[in-house]
Amino acid sequence: MTPTDPSSPTAGDAANARAQAQRGRILDAAQRCFIAHGFHAASVSQIAGEAGISQGLMYRYFDNKRAMILALIERQLAEDQRSIGQAPASAEMVDGLLGCYQQWARGESIGGHDTAIASVTLYAEITAEAQRDPVVAHVLRRHDKLTTDAVCEWLRQHDIERGVHSDDASLRERTLLLRVVVEGLAMRAVRDPDVAPDTLRALLSHAIKRVLGG
Repeated sequence: MTPTDPSSPTAGDAANARAQAQRGRILDAAQRCFIAHGFHAASVSQIAGEAGISQGLMYRYFDNKRAMILALIERQLAEDQRSIGQAPASAEMVDGLLGCYQQWARGESIGGHDTAIASVTLYAEITAEAQRDPVVAHVLRRHDKLTTDAVCEWLRQHDIERGVHSDDASLRERTLLLRVVVEGLAMRAVRDPDVAPDTLRALLSHAIKRVLGG
């Protein structure tokens, strides 16, 4: 017998990769349908059609729409964990947030992604659903806590690099400020899309300076 190369992908690995890819396609389709029609108005048949599969096949991956929205929250958590550690310095952060506001004001998703805060519509849908569904609320709060912890740790490392020691209360306060700024900015982009860039830049510069301990 020829020994199996342990580095070679097995049939099980290939099947798992195909399943993950299929789940990803279904979630992408669900995102688009939730954004276009709302969580409750979007039907399972619409999502299956958008994904290009049968409803029966879709149910092999997700039991219902709630399962899809929970998976979207988890996927956003993974994205948040990746992006927090890559957060830029103060001036670049201000420019980035200003760019996000402008994209949100045009009804666009950030970076082509339709997940949570990257899409104001989906963010609002998930938040509203958490008010109705305790399971969604529980998962969303877990996501929020983990994201808050990650931002706190990023700020702690930022302070250490500056030779500054910050206590937990200060880090939590600055983290809350950052999250309020970002989430509030998304909502303002929908309600007030014509704020002058110079005005917004000045306000963001002041807030980010406080967040970064400047």
